[in-house]
Amino acid sequence: MSSNFLKSFVAKPVREKSGSRSSNRFDYQKNWSLCELLELHAANNEYLMVFEHHDDVVVFDSHSSPSSAIFYQVKTKMPGNWTVGSLTKSKSKDDSSQSILGKLYSNHVEFSDYAKQLVFTSNTGLSAKLRNGDKSIDLGQVSFSQLSDKDKEKIQSLIEPDEQNYCDVEGLSKILIEQNDLRVADHTAITKGKLVEFFEKLHPDCHVHISLVYKTFFDEIRRKTNYEEDIAGIDELLEHKSIGRESFSGMVNTVLQKRNDNDLWAEANHRLSLEGFSFLELKNVRMNWRQYIVDRMNVEDELHIDFREVIQKEVGKAISGSNVGTFKSLRDEVIGQVANSYENDFNKAYIQAAILYEVMKDDSVPASH
Repeated sequence: MSSNFLKSFVAKPVREKSGSRSSNRFDYQKNWSLCELLELHAANNEYLMVFEHHDDVVVFDSHSSPSSAIFYQVKTKMPGNWTVGSLTKSKSKDDSSQSILGKLYSNHVEFSDYAKQLVFTSNTGLSAKLRNGDKSIDLGQVSFSQLSDKDKEKIQSLIEPDEQNYCDVEGLSKILIEQNDLRVADHTAITKGKLVEFFEKLHPDCHVHISLVYKTFFDEIRRKTNYEEDIAGIDELLEHKSIGRESFSGMVNTVLQKRNDNDLWAEANHRLSLEGFSFLELKNVRMNWRQYIVDRMNVEDELHIDFREVIQKEVGKAISGSNVGTFKSLRDEVIGQVANSYENDFNKAYIQAAILYEVMKDDSVPASH
């Protein structure tokens, strides 16, 4: 994989790392990122979303060879609305680049050939009188060109004070200020609602546990956002700081089920009963089955991810490579392969439930076994 844009994006020193450290408190930004991911993925175009590297969020137009990117500042404000003054106010009198728009504009300075748009997005809008006399607060989006001459000059004098006229500053035309539809009070509920819409539209025949899906996706975004180590190359950027179409498709496929967990358990319970499992044995399997479902959704638990992959591999081998006719015989064969490696991490009852779940969720198993 090679991309001059990605190479320069990684090679340029980041402005600061405080974003990664403080983002633990900013769930709003992560929920906005998830909503944006759902929208990008549903559009069926290539994309690569990068978290807390040069800005809050950066969306490239391609995973492998991007030619442009949109840089986002994601902020909240309560109470009141944003003004041009608040967006251009610097924390330091000696450093105008520390203002919100100053930071956003620095992306044009660093990547002028690639920065397509510089977007400030928030739960509340901009309060300003526009060039045509309209009020900006009535609009969902306001571009730099729509602002009054007075506000344009104010922004220009902050960002490029040596320029003769704001019309001559190319990067200013890329600035867009928008109010998104995530409210601070219930942004998690709104995000879950967008997840429901996403799966109903793209995967109407599949069942998903929205709360578990939300936790899986949110945790992955949090992991990428909070990664604080230096990024040495494109491969590290892709692994630790970004999500693209291919990786998000993998996340989606992980949580999709053509049959829901209750349907799977009903069939599993019936089969185990026919094999002579007692009431107490079934109760114990059910308890561990439920725990396994929760655990397998945790994208941060590397031990469990490895465990699940080994179980899936051994279940596939047992089904295709032997004459197992019952779940008990299949279970004994798989446990014989994995128990020694994981006996200090998971008890045999849990491993049995994991095997059962992976067998039942495989559509090819009911027809042949």
